Amino acid sequence: MTETNDHIVRLNAALDGELDAMSALELERAMRDDHALAAEYRRLAALSEAVRRHVPREPAPQTLVDRIAALAAPIAAEPVPAARSATVVPLRRRTWTDTRALALAASFAILGFAVGTGVTSLRMQGASQGVAENLVSDFARAEIAGQPFDVASSDRHTVKPWLAGRTTVSASIVDLASQGFPLVGGRVTVVDRIPAPTLVYRHNEHMVAVTELPLDARGARAGGAIETIDGYHVARWSDANLSYVAVSDMDEKTLAEFVAAFRATQRPAAEEKQ
Repeated sequence: MTETNDHIVRLNAALDGELDAMSALELERAMRDDHALAAEYRRLAALSEAVRRHVPREPAPQTLVDRIAALAAPIAAEPVPAARSATVVPLRRRTWTDTRALALAASFAILGFAVGTGVTSLRMQGASQGVAENLVSDFARAEIAGQPFDVASSDRHTVKPWLAGRTTVSASIVDLASQGFPLVGGRVTVVDRIPAPTLVYRHNEHMVAVTELPLDARGARAGGAIETIDGYHVARWSDANLSYVAVSDMDEKTLAEFVAAFRATQRPAAEEKQ
């Protein structure tokens, strides 16, 4: 339990940019060996990013603003004998420090209130867009970190059992190498507390990550045109068993071709099971 708590503290410190270079390297190695820890980091990072994007900034109460303004106002100058001038400087310095501390405390209080109320607001609003945005953030972090998958393999018979032991969704993996989209690996992505399989395919220098979710997952089922979120393209579709969300840095036309190939290749396999 102590080790788990230590990991949680380190994860939050990493997200706040408070780890030194050596500690950050140690945490990176720990996440490479512990996939559950890596998944928790991605979950916390996605939550942090979502809060930053969606939680409204709450204005400070007017009484607090007035109080801080009064403390920050210049102290009325009174005639002070030269002998007492030395005692005035520390008083002003302490007043400035107290003002800064009060303002800082007020900032933390407002932030705490915003996070406390904003997370609830986030869960209530735009669930559909929330899933897509979280997966885009997950894709971007994996791309920046240079670790787009937890298990690297082009063999679906290797990737599928690896994911099966770590997720609650049975991954549906298709071979698209002949269509120009070879499988390169897979990773675990936590979506709304569900550890879900994400399949990673490559097309030239670009990648596409397909996260597979239960049909009843909030915000997963959608159809129609490909969306653009933060410069990445997102496609969503579903079949009789699962919902799919694909995020990629390739252009819309190529992503549409990938989705069509994925669905066409998947259909015969699904029909054989019936």
